[in-house]
Amino acid sequence: MSNLNFKNRIFFHPKTKEPILFDENEKKFFYKKDLFFDNFENIPDLFIDDKNKLTYIQSEFYNDVKFPNYDNIEDLGSLIDKASKSVFAKKLDEEIPIGNKILEAGCGTGQMSLFLSRFNREIYGIDLSKGSLIEAEKFRKKNNINNVYLQRMNIFNLCFKKNFFDIVISNGVLHHTHNPFLAFSNLVSVLKKDGLIIIGLYHKYGRFVTKIRQKLIHFFGDIMMFTDPRFKKNYISDKKKYAWFLDQYKNPSETVHTYAEILKWFEKENIEFISSIPFDFNLFEPIFKKKEAQSGLKLKIKEMSKIFSLSQIKEGGFFIMIGKKK
Repeated sequence: MSNLNFKNRIFFHPKTKEPILFDENEKKFFYKKDLFFDNFENIPDLFIDDKNKLTYIQSEFYNDVKFPNYDNIEDLGSLIDKASKSVFAKKLDEEIPIGNKILEAGCGTGQMSLFLSRFNREIYGIDLSKGSLIEAEKFRKKNNINNVYLQRMNIFNLCFKKNFFDIVISNGVLHHTHNPFLAFSNLVSVLKKDGLIIIGLYHKYGRFVTKIRQKLIHFFGDIMMFTDPRFKKNYISDKKKYAWFLDQYKNPSETVHTYAEILKWFEKENIEFISSIPFDFNLFEPIFKKKEAQSGLKLKIKEMSKIFSLSQIKEGGFFIMIGKKK
């Protein structure tokens, strides 16, 4: 059974508020007598439907599109080597304290969760895709990583108790939901006071070139995938290129956002702004170091300039916002 079998009293049903407990005989979680949650491949299925069609559509999409995949990643060492090449992932690993409880909401195939599992951190990875979670569980089990706990869960019906996590990470997820702000608000609810929330979203202007490519591919077909610079890189395998193509150009739904908009989210949810990537990024400074939030005309110009940013064009127009719960 999953390595979650001793994790009682941290899960609660979001609607009834009753505790979700583990039955040692059935090897399943339950919240009322004889009302059990299923397991699949030793992963607890704590998914509670929010009755929104898009949630189901995205679940099916990522069952087929397992992103990112484990091509050329055989063990934890090779995963660490890969992740360490990402400045963002490397800085997270350097700055997140030993022993922190971390939630990765929308963990996909679990690569970030598994990478951050070093230094005795307690990692909870949730996703709505069974296929992606199975890939994560295979790697976790193969590499004997016992402090990463995987569950299928709905970001709109989180089953964790309130104020539980030191860090909440949701990278490239909220913009694929039917209500990004509500999903963000739910994540804040399970974050401790003074805990950090890290969200990665598509940027309104940074996504501009990708949006043009999407239209070209829609009208002229997949032959237009060559317009994405990633497909010209010989060191990226065809399998990884195709997974990227599906995620970027065939996803059923996406929204785009701005720095200014997310500052309003932070204000509504009592989150103190800490920093943003790439807006406040300095390679030689910690990403958890407090920066002054930008505003006004200067911010507007900076946001619109992302249309012409080469790094944004290459990475699909992505930006990250970091805040602390007051």
